[in-house]
Amino acid sequence: MLGVSVNTFRVWATRARTARTGIAASMPSPVATLHGQVYRSEEIEDFGRLIALNARSPRSAQRGLGAYYTPSIAANLMVQWAVRDATNTLIEPSVGDGEFAIAAQRYAHGMGWGTLDVYACELDPETAARAASVGAIAPSRMRVGDFLSCHDLPSADAVIGNPPFVRVRELSAPLRRSALDAASSTLPRPMDASGSVWMPFVSKSLTHLKPGGRLALVLPLDFTYVKYARQLWLLLGAEFKKLSIIRFRERVFPDIMQNVLILLADGRGGSTDEVEVVSYDRIADVPDAGFGAGVSVPIEQVVSGQKVFQYALLPKETREVLQSLQAESAPAKGRIKFNIGYVSGNKQFFHPSPDTVQKFGIPQSSLQPTIQTSRQLTGSGLRTSSMTRSAELWSPIGELTSGEADYVSYGEANGVDMAYKCRIRKPWYRVPGVRNPQILMTTFSDRPRIHLNDAEWVASNSILCGYIQTRESAESIIESWYTPLTLLSVELNIHSLGGGVMIAVPGEADAVQLIDAKVTRPVDQSAIDAALRSNDATAAYSVGSASIEALVGVDGVDALWRGAAELERWRKAQV
Repeated sequence: MLGVSVNTFRVWATRARTARTGIAASMPSPVATLHGQVYRSEEIEDFGRLIALNARSPRSAQRGLGAYYTPSIAANLMVQWAVRDATNTLIEPSVGDGEFAIAAQRYAHGMGWGTLDVYACELDPETAARAASVGAIAPSRMRVGDFLSCHDLPSADAVIGNPPFVRVRELSAPLRRSALDAASSTLPRPMDASGSVWMPFVSKSLTHLKPGGRLALVLPLDFTYVKYARQLWLLLGAEFKKLSIIRFRERVFPDIMQNVLILLADGRGGSTDEVEVVSYDRIADVPDAGFGAGVSVPIEQVVSGQKVFQYALLPKETREVLQSLQAESAPAKGRIKFNIGYVSGNKQFFHPSPDTVQKFGIPQSSLQPTIQTSRQLTGSGLRTSSMTRSAELWSPIGELTSGEADYVSYGEANGVDMAYKCRIRKPWYRVPGVRNPQILMTTFSDRPRIHLNDAEWVASNSILCGYIQTRESAESIIESWYTPLTLLSVELNIHSLGGGVMIAVPGEADAVQLIDAKVTRPVDQSAIDAALRSNDATAAYSVGSASIEALVGVDGVDALWRGAAELERWRKAQV
C-alpha cells in the first residue's frame, strides 16, 4: 500500500516516538500487536498519502495539511448546482488554489450576473496570498486563519469547497481544540478525536448558512461508513430538506490514495429521512443538465451501519430481486457464527518445522493439523480430509516431555515468552482458543470461499472459523452458501482494501445473506470441489443457481450475477 520496503517501514516505526520532523514523525500509532504491529487501515492510507505527496508534489507543505486541490471539472459542477442567482453570497472555507472561487465567478459572468460576493478562509498565508493575487478572492473577502475558529464571516446562501482530509489528533494543539469545539457547536455528542477534520468543517459550515441555504462539499468516501460520522448524518437529516451523495467509480484525485464523493445538502431549515445516491463511472460522465436522479436510501440505515451505499450502486432489477428474496433468505449468523481462530503469539515457534520437531523430539500427540494461513486453502478442495497436512500447531495438553521442556527453554532464550500475547497468559506456551470449527472461511481473497472441516483441523486467526448454530449439517450450509445470492451479498457486506482484495471479518461474514435451507436444492458438491481446486470461485458460486432460479427465474438469477459484477467493478476500479 505504501510502496516502500518492509525494512523502511520498520525504521520509520522505530523512530516515530523520537522524531520531531519528517516522515517518521507522521507515523500512526499501532492499535494492537498480532504477529507484529497492527495499524488501522485508514490511518495507513492517510500516511501513504503523505508519503506520496512529499515525494511528488511541489506543494507538499499545503497538501501535508490534507489540502488536495479539486479538479476544475468537479468545481464547475458543484458551482452550477450551488449558485442560484446573482445575489448569492458564497463561502469557501479552505480556499487552496482558489478553484471554487474562480469557477463561481466564471459561472456568474457566463450567466451575465457580474461579480459574485465570495468570502474565503485559508490557514496558510502563502496560499491565501497566491489565491488573492490571481483574483480568485478579493483581499477584503479573504480571511487568513483557521475557518473553524473564524467568526468574521457573513451568512451565506452556499458553502462550497473541499475541506482538509487530515486526522484531528495530527493537528497542533490550538487547531485540534478549535476542530473539536467546532464539531461540538452543532453535534449532539463530542467528536471522536481519532476522526478527520473534514467533519468539523461540515459542522461549522452549517452555522454560516441562511435559511434555505446549501452545502456543496468534496468529502472522503469514509463519510459513508465511519462510526464517528453517524451523528453528522443525523444532524444533516434534521437540518436540510434534501441530501444527495454523488459517487464516482474512477478517482476524482487520480494522483492520491483517496476515494471521494460530493455531498449536496439543500434547503437549510428543512428535514429529510433519506439520502439520494447518484453514481457515475467518471466525473466527466455527469450531464450538463445536472447531477441527475439516484437511489434513495434511509438515513436510519446509514446510521445503523448497513451497507446502503453499496446497495445503491446495484442495477434496479437487482435491487428488485433482492427485495423479492427477503422472505427466503436471512443473515448467516442465524445459522453459522464466524469468529477468528487462535492467536499463537509467534507463528514460527508455535508452528515448528519438521526439522524442529525431530530436533526436540516433540511428540505427535502434541501436534494438531492446522490451517495457519489462507494460502493453504488456495487450490484446495472443499474438504480438509482431502487436503495435505502442511502445518501443525504445537499444543501440549498434559505434562511436557523432556524434549518439549527443552523447546520451552529455547523459546525463552529467544524472547518468545515476552511477546505480548505470550506474556499475558500462563503458562505462556499454551495457546488458548484452539478449537475445531465446522466451516473454514478465507479472509484475504478476491471472493471469500468456505470449506468443510471434516478432518477437524484447528485454525489460526488468519482464517475465519464458522460454528453451526442449528442442528443442520455442515453440508446444508455449503448448499446455501454457494449461490449467486450469497456472492452478491458478499460484495455488499465484506469490505476491501488496496488492490480490491476482500478482507473478511466476523461481523461482515455474519451479515452475508444465505438462502433458506428449506428452499435449497441438493447440489453436486463434487462440482464445488473441482471449482475450488481450480481457483474458480465464480464456478463454485454458480453451483447453487438452481435454488435461486426456482424462486425468481432465470432472469432473476441473471440480475444477481449482474449486480455482483457491478460491485466487483467498483471494488477493483478504486485501487
